[in-house]
Amino acid sequence: MTRRTTLIAGLAAAVLIAVLAFAFGHRSAPAKVGAESSAPDVPLATARFGTFVTHVRAQGRVGIPAGGDAKLAFAGSGILARIDVHVGETVTAGQPLAELDTSGLALDAAQAGADARAAAASYGGGSVPAQALASAQQRLSAARSRLAALQQGAGSAQSDATGAQAALRQTLAKVDTDQRNLQREQTLFAGGVAAQKDVEAARQQLALDQDDADAARSKASSASAGIGGAMLQARADVAQAESDVRAAQAQVTVTGAQASSAQSRAASAQRSLANGVLRAPDDGVVVAILKHPGESVDPTQAAVVVGPPRSNAVTVTVTGDAATQIKPGDTAVVTVPARGTRANAVVRAVVPSVDPTTQTSTVVLSGAPEGAASGDAVEATIAAGERRGVLIPTEAIVEDPQSGHAVVFVRAKGKDGNPTFVSREIGVADGDDTTTLVASGLRTGEKIASRGAFDLLAPAGGG
Repeated sequence: MTRRTTLIAGLAAAVLIAVLAFAFGHRSAPAKVGAESSAPDVPLATARFGTFVTHVRAQGRVGIPAGGDAKLAFAGSGILARIDVHVGETVTAGQPLAELDTSGLALDAAQAGADARAAAASYGGGSVPAQALASAQQRLSAARSRLAALQQGAGSAQSDATGAQAALRQTLAKVDTDQRNLQREQTLFAGGVAAQKDVEAARQQLALDQDDADAARSKASSASAGIGGAMLQARADVAQAESDVRAAQAQVTVTGAQASSAQSRAASAQRSLANGVLRAPDDGVVVAILKHPGESVDPTQAAVVVGPPRSNAVTVTVTGDAATQIKPGDTAVVTVPARGTRANAVVRAVVPSVDPTTQTSTVVLSGAPEGAASGDAVEATIAAGERRGVLIPTEAIVEDPQSGHAVVFVRAKGKDGNPTFVSREIGVADGDDTTTLVASGLRTGEKIASRGAFDLLAPAGGG
């Protein structure tokens, strides 16, 4: 009985060891991505086109920076003109606290605005240069028509030349007739038939007609020269009109660029002018005034310190690079882990300077969770930007053990007509714990394994 028990126990142990060895071998075998896998029962997701919001995660505490106070500095440099508040005064968000001497900035803004209006008037939304171009094109068409008419023998100059040539031919014909008449009269005179006066009369007629021929010849020459001059002038007119058209075409682009540039300069000048006023980022109380009129200030020097009237502000730190993506007005979600509360918040201010030691920047949010106390540790997720593209669940991505590249498994039809999954390498543009923005390798509408993709990795050797 003891031997049988021992034998049964030994067989059971051997079977258990074999099962464990098989399982361990399959679990620890190096995985590789299969080109085509059968379709196990895994949940699916559809690659969709949408907006990916870049989130910046940060930690901080409830309250204003630097011990509960906000040390506020101007966005630009200049000379402090006046302080608009006093210590102990209650201020509201957006209220002016101090102002720089903006006389020069105001002049720059006025000049830039005038330049922008002038450029806009010259451009007229594109209508002014378009009209100039149409006029130049009309002049070119007229010049070409005149040149074509001259080349085809039309026009007054050509008509004058034709008439002069006809008159010349007529006078030359009369001279020829006069010469024959003179010869005939001379012959008759020599034969005693005609009188001397008849010979002289024929000679005088020849002389008169020869004068007329000379005058007709001169007129024909002058008319021919007029045609040549008219042709030269017509060609010059065409060349000038073509140059005017090219200039008008260029002016369409130039005036548009000038108008756009002038508008940009005007907007920049207005921003610089607006930055000459230091405003309260949130409701609070003026705690200290660190600068006085006549002193120089810059973004690194606080001018006014404002404390919170209540613990509604949240101060967090982010990396210097992340700070450049965040701007006032961005939304955020603030969580107080110790209390298990959360609330929606808004970015009120981003301190432009970067701490040289930690390489971090400070961001002030408005919207602490209900019941949070000043100093409570918080975690914040700030929506800092948007990008459009193909989106998939982050958990659908696995790493190819051999190449280290990101891979998803796309639902496809196998050779036998049954559903299967095909591995495909993708490029990742951005992502977070839940959603990934795909840069390449996947099209909108394709079905992929959303979870359990590791089960689709083929073991080494295809076994």
